[in-house]
Amino acid sequence: MNSKVLLMIVHQPLTKHNFIRLGVNTKYKNWKIIYWSILPFINKKIYIDFTKEGSRHLKNKNYKEISSLMELIKEKKKLPKNFFYSNSAGNYLIASIIDRILYISGGKKISLEYNTELDIDIFTIGNFIEYFRKNSFLRILRRAPYMISKKFLEYLSNKIGSTPSSLSFVFNNNVYQKIKKKNQKTSIIKVDSPELELFLKAKKRRKKITSNIVFIDDVVEGSFDDKLGYAQDRYRRSIDYWGPTGNLLNHIKNYFPNYKILIAAHHRRNENDIPIKNYKFYFDQTSELIKNTKLVLCHNSFACQIAVLFKKPIIFLTSDYYQKYHHHSHVLTIELSKALGTQLIHIGKNFDKNSSVIKKIKQAKINTLKYEEYRKKYIQFDSKIHGRWKNILKNLDSNKSLIL
Repeated sequence: MNSKVLLMIVHQPLTKHNFIRLGVNTKYKNWKIIYWSILPFINKKIYIDFTKEGSRHLKNKNYKEISSLMELIKEKKKLPKNFFYSNSAGNYLIASIIDRILYISGGKKISLEYNTELDIDIFTIGNFIEYFRKNSFLRILRRAPYMISKKFLEYLSNKIGSTPSSLSFVFNNNVYQKIKKKNQKTSIIKVDSPELELFLKAKKRRKKITSNIVFIDDVVEGSFDDKLGYAQDRYRRSIDYWGPTGNLLNHIKNYFPNYKILIAAHHRRNENDIPIKNYKFYFDQTSELIKNTKLVLCHNSFACQIAVLFKKPIIFLTSDYYQKYHHHSHVLTIELSKALGTQLIHIGKNFDKNSSVIKKIKQAKINTLKYEEYRKKYIQFDSKIHGRWKNILKNLDSNKSLIL
């Protein structure tokens, strides 16, 4: 029997994290999921940077890394006459053109509707005032051409890639309600979120009794998304972030000598890139570290959802660095803290040792009601857990109107 094909267009290097998140090697009946990673096509330099020694870059026969038009044509010829596809490569012109070509070629599109950690309105008067207050006019002027060109390319990409979807798969109730309200005719399928799957996988393992504090690394000083969008500010320095952040961690470490501070390295951080001394970076163990910790320190991060599921106290961190270079993340972090009823620490340009930081750590606890409200809205449907990718393939298989 010939395999049925779901093609995923992605723009990520294949790390252990993405291997799980993207469902690589998922098996279900006679289905096959194949992947076209167009990162080398979008930006070869960034692809090389994020797949070099120490990146923990993986290879897989179903995960094709496409770096040229000829390779793209070659892979397209291998597709069966009938297939499903999903464009999960973001608002990039190349991805949208491929999307349009696949649709014209008879591919049936499905959409995977993720969401940010929280729904917020970033474009408020207050946020604009704060942004202009924290950034010089010259810096804003330098960024303006990048932002304008980015918005134009996103608009163009959306127009080209606005092909209709046969089915929409949603990963939390917030997205489900928005799509249902916007288009009642759209067929919407509820699916388990990636964070829920990571939580369940870690939950099965034996719990260790520890006295640890876990800091969630965002590799913010070398943001993959900003580099790919050509919005990386060349005047930023790693020390401007890790200097005051390291001083905060040192302050906590000195006051709580019986606690060990562990850093959960971001899945795209290179093993040879350790920005501060005296702390160990743990790679590809974030869920396990959260499970066994007493307290989580983080900025806005999907890892905080795993902390919510494990019912761990969270302290959110913002900083002058985030206000200048990642204003959206800065605002989102503050709103996450409010939504979950947690403590918030702001790290200035230079960390100021003060008693309020220690007081907040001592008082850190979970707000059971807010954690539960957040879980129901942004993480987990109150329904039977099926396994995300097998559930997607099962629904494609059983939907009579979509039979290939």
